Amino acid sequence: MAVALGTEPFIDVVRRVAAQRGDAPAVDELSYSELWRQTARVAGKLAGYGVVRGDRVAIYSENRRGFVLAYLALLRLGAIAVPTNVLYRAADLGNILSDAKPRVVVGSEQTRPHVPAAMPFVDAAEIEAWAKDASLPSTFDDVPVAPDDVAIMIYTSGTTGRAKGALITHGNLSAIAAQVGEAWHWTSADTLLITLPLFHVHGLCAGLNGTLAAGAHAIVRERFDVNDVVKLLQSGDVTLFFGVPTMYVRFIEKIPPQKFPHVRLFVSGSAALPADVHQAFEEKFGASILERYGSTEFGFPLGNRYEGPRVVGSVGVPMPGVEVTIVAPKTTDRVAPGEVGELLVSGPNVCHGYWDRPEAMADAFVDFDGRRWFRSGDSMRFDPEAGVYIVMGRLKELIISGGFNVYPLEVEAEMRLYPGVRDAALVGIHDAARGEIPVAFIEADPGFETDAFLAVMRERLASFKLPKSVRIVDALPRNAMGKVEKQRLKASAEEKP
Repeated sequence: MAVALGTEPFIDVVRRVAAQRGDAPAVDELSYSELWRQTARVAGKLAGYGVVRGDRVAIYSENRRGFVLAYLALLRLGAIAVPTNVLYRAADLGNILSDAKPRVVVGSEQTRPHVPAAMPFVDAAEIEAWAKDASLPSTFDDVPVAPDDVAIMIYTSGTTGRAKGALITHGNLSAIAAQVGEAWHWTSADTLLITLPLFHVHGLCAGLNGTLAAGAHAIVRERFDVNDVVKLLQSGDVTLFFGVPTMYVRFIEKIPPQKFPHVRLFVSGSAALPADVHQAFEEKFGASILERYGSTEFGFPLGNRYEGPRVVGSVGVPMPGVEVTIVAPKTTDRVAPGEVGELLVSGPNVCHGYWDRPEAMADAFVDFDGRRWFRSGDSMRFDPEAGVYIVMGRLKELIISGGFNVYPLEVEAEMRLYPGVRDAALVGIHDAARGEIPVAFIEADPGFETDAFLAVMRERLASFKLPKSVRIVDALPRNAMGKVEKQRLKASAEEKP
C-alpha cells in the first residue's frame, strides 16, 4: 500500500531504496550500498564532534561529495542541516551563524577564510576522507526521527524583513521528492545532471532528494559550465536536466543547434522563464522546457504537465497532493477565475515555520477551510481557458501608479520582445503625484535607441505601464539562482535622476 505523502521521514526512504538498489549507481560513481556505508562513517565522526539530535550544522560548501555525505549523515543523526549560500560573506554569513548557532560548520578550502576562527569547522575534504576510511565503522544506529521533526533549515528573505530560517521537516522532504517524482515520471533508469547549487531547494530537494527517492543516478558538478553540460547531455548517460532561466539563455547564446535525444526532460525554475527564451530553446534544440513554480517554504506546488501542453508563460497545475487557491491580498476572500490575487498553498510540502520568528509565522500562515495555508507573497491568476496558473510577480514588487496596478512581469515580457533587448527589469520608485512610477533597466545590444524603443512600447502598453525612464546597464544584478535583485535596481533608480 502506498505511503501517504509526508508521513515517512526522508532518510527512511533513502535507507529503503539503498537496500533495494544495492550496487546501482547513486551519486557519481558511488553505489547506493556504498553511499549508505559512507554516510554511516561520516555520521559516526560527526557524533564525535558532539553533534546530537536537534543540533544545527551549517553546510557552507560548493557542490561536492562532502556536501552530499554531510547532509545525509546529519539526517541520520537527527540533526538539522543548514545549507548556506557559498557567496555569503561577513554580513550575511554572520547573520546566519548568530541566528542558527550551529554546533559546527562544514565548509571547504574556499569558504574557510570567511568563517570566524572560533567557530568549530570541518573541511568537506575531511568528510570525504572519513567516508573512504575502511577502518571506521560502516554501520550506524540512526537516531529515530518523526515526519514532523525538522530536517533542514534554509535561510530566505521571504516577503519581508531580514533573512529567516525556513524549517523544513523530514516529512516535507519525502513529500517533495515524491511529488516531483510522480509529476515528472522519475524512474530508477534516469540520470540527473545536477549543476544547481545544493544549498538551494531546487538543487537539494528536487534534484538530489528526487534522485535518491526514485533510486536513480545523480551526476553532481560544482557549477554550471555550458560546454561541460552539453558534453554530458550528448554522452547518452543523462536523461534529466534542471536549470534556471539564465542557464537556458547560455545554451541559446553559446551552443550551436543540435538535438539531445537521450534527455527526456528539461526543467526550469527559481525565476520566471521568459517566453522568448522558452521559444528560442525549443526552436534551436527541439526540446520544450517544463516550467515549474516553487519556494523555499513550500517546495514545488505547481508545474506544467509532463505530458503537455506546456503553456508558455504559465507555471501549470498543482502537483500531486497540493492544494492552492488565490485570494485578495491580506484576506482569505477567493477571487474569481481570471482575476489577480495572492497564491496560497497547502499540503505536506509546506514547511513547519520559521526558526525563532513567531512574528514571521503569524504573517506567513493562515487557517481556513479546515487547512493551514502558506501565503506565498506572489501575485497570480488562474486562466480558466487554458486551465493553468500564471505568475504575475511578487506582491512586494507590484507597482501602483496613479491607482493602477502595474505587474512587472507583464511589462518585462513586452520589453524583451523588442529587437536588441537581451534582458529587462521593471521597478517602481516613489513619485509625489502618482505614488510610484515604473523605471526600466535594460541589457541591450550596441546601437540600442531608447526613443525608438519607447515609441514602440507606447503602442503596446497602457500609458500607466509605460516606463517613465529607461536605464541601460551592462548586466542586471542577479543572485546565485539567477534572480534579478530588484532591490538593488530600485535603490539605484532612486539615487539617480
